[in-house]
Amino acid sequence: MLFTTADDVHDSLGRLMEELATDSDVGLRLSRLDTVVQLRYRNPDTKVTLVAREGDAPTVHLGEVPQGTPNPEVILTLDADTGHLLWLGRQNVAIGIARGAIQAKGETRKVVDLLSLTTAIAPHYEHLLRATGREALLDPDAGYAVEEAPADEAAPDAEGAADGAEVTGTEGEAAPESEGTTPDAEATPDVPAEGDAPAADPTA
Repeated sequence: MLFTTADDVHDSLGRLMEELATDSDVGLRLSRLDTVVQLRYRNPDTKVTLVAREGDAPTVHLGEVPQGTPNPEVILTLDADTGHLLWLGRQNVAIGIARGAIQAKGETRKVVDLLSLTTAIAPHYEHLLRATGREALLDPDAGYAVEEAPADEAAPDAEGAADGAEVTGTEGEAAPESEGTTPDAEATPDVPAEGDAPAADPTA
């Protein structure tokens, strides 16, 4: 794991959101989401909550949220290492959602709008890691391997992947939680090991 404690996550992934909230460009784009996003990181476990309402500067809460904070309307559950790759632009969103590495809950359009910001966020995260002396995390081999889309594939269809994760809650209430599911693995036909001789023909 790249991160060993909740504070470690806060110092990188949490600080990233705090800096984005005050950025003149990305901060404005976050506000236009007009939603409350909660990033539920695992391994180690912690939360980063972004309150982004149109017309107001976004605010960020690390760990438990203060009383009175609006309920999250968009929830992303993912390992901290996956979040690291996501915000560096190295995690294919559609594949991540389809395979359960990223579990998305909330209104599909808002999930898609948030994840479409990864390209704009990546340079900020890279700069933050360099500024805090954590350049080692920029090594492509840092963390675990995540499958990427083929080079000739069009931009990831995050909307299509998020459709299956859409949760509709009563207005003003938090979206109900449910355990994320991972699509059944594709069946793999039995293939003789290389060098195995074919079975003898009993009629020979």
